[in-house]
Amino acid sequence: MPYIEEQHDVRRRSITAVMMRAGTSKGLFLHRDHLPENTDEWSPILLSAMGSATGDKRQLDGVGGATSTTSKVAVVGRSQREDADVDYTFAQVAVGSKKVDMSGNCGNMACGVGPFALDEGLVTADPGQRELDIRIFNTNTGRILTSTVAVSAEGRFLEQGDHRISGYTGSGSRIKIRFENPGGSMTGKLFPSGLRQNHITVASPGVPREVTVRATLIDAANPFIFVDSSTLPSVYHQLGPDAPPSLDLIESIRRQGAVNMGLAPDPETAARTRATPKIAVLAPPRINAHTGGSSATADDGNNERQPDIDVTAFSMGKVHPSLQLTGAVCLGAATGISRTVASDLSRDGRPPEERRRDAPGKVDVPEISEKMSSLVGGEVCIGQRGGKILADVRVSPFGPRVEGVTVDRTAQRLFEGRVMLAA
Repeated sequence: MPYIEEQHDVRRRSITAVMMRAGTSKGLFLHRDHLPENTDEWSPILLSAMGSATGDKRQLDGVGGATSTTSKVAVVGRSQREDADVDYTFAQVAVGSKKVDMSGNCGNMACGVGPFALDEGLVTADPGQRELDIRIFNTNTGRILTSTVAVSAEGRFLEQGDHRISGYTGSGSRIKIRFENPGGSMTGKLFPSGLRQNHITVASPGVPREVTVRATLIDAANPFIFVDSSTLPSVYHQLGPDAPPSLDLIESIRRQGAVNMGLAPDPETAARTRATPKIAVLAPPRINAHTGGSSATADDGNNERQPDIDVTAFSMGKVHPSLQLTGAVCLGAATGISRTVASDLSRDGRPPEERRRDAPGKVDVPEISEKMSSLVGGEVCIGQRGGKILADVRVSPFGPRVEGVTVDRTAQRLFEGRVMLAA
């Protein structure tokens, strides 16, 4: 039987698929060998399946949810690599335009890869095994992830559990996902600009004059731009991050940051790739402000853990409801390395007037952030709109190198069957 099957109506086809909630995202999971060998031929299939083939903002003709967090696809197959069990390719399907972006990874969708691989028979557990490590090669970034999932008595993924994450009201079994050596995922460098801090100057509609902000440009799991909120103009703080002038300003910073990171030759080119680099605004932690869900279980004591840093994330030109999981990896790494914006702003950082006097720091001293010694087990607690998330960071003392970052998620299979495609 062909994997992409012709229907009785010759104008329609369908493809086998699974829909999953993966962390705080929702998307379609497909088998790699059900798609054409040439990845350039994937876009029409993915656009049709998600409902973006005509650029419809509501994605009425597909299974997409009309938001960036619910218009995602994971393509998974057995790996030929010795250091991986499965290969995983992430695709962000645009909402409102006919575009598919495979330039970066999605950490939330990555947490669904292990459960999908186990349930689909791409990997197997030994009889009686209750936990399984699954090695995942992310083709977007060329990096290895290790997913640790719970296994049922029948050898399938055990969904049920009492682990809770911020941004999702339910619970499930804990999925540990470790990003191995995440530095330089797309650019080949942890700090693509060669600096731990940069000054970025942009002009933006709705802002009366040019703006210069302080930011750290870092590439760990995904390229991110972390902006010091205190250097943003008053219009951003008065109108809020959701206001159109604020969104335009953030996008202008993102585009110029892409140029500084070597991801685009100019801002106009950067505008055509909305998914990378990603951008977020950082601020000192707001104590007791994040009382929503936690990345820890309700009875392990971490619900009382105060954030080390506060973040507002953006995605595809809008405020993101929660920090992307690769953002937690990247921000955890940045907090663990001294003289970054994240390190300066985190819980034990220096006062704003001292931070603003500093010039951008060169990457020349191999040191770990002093705050890492006071963080329990190397954990960074990140405050976000949806609550808190913990990132367990391991930074090498021999130079600014991130050995690994581990985060926790949950996942759930929502449907399995065939998705109808356009002609």
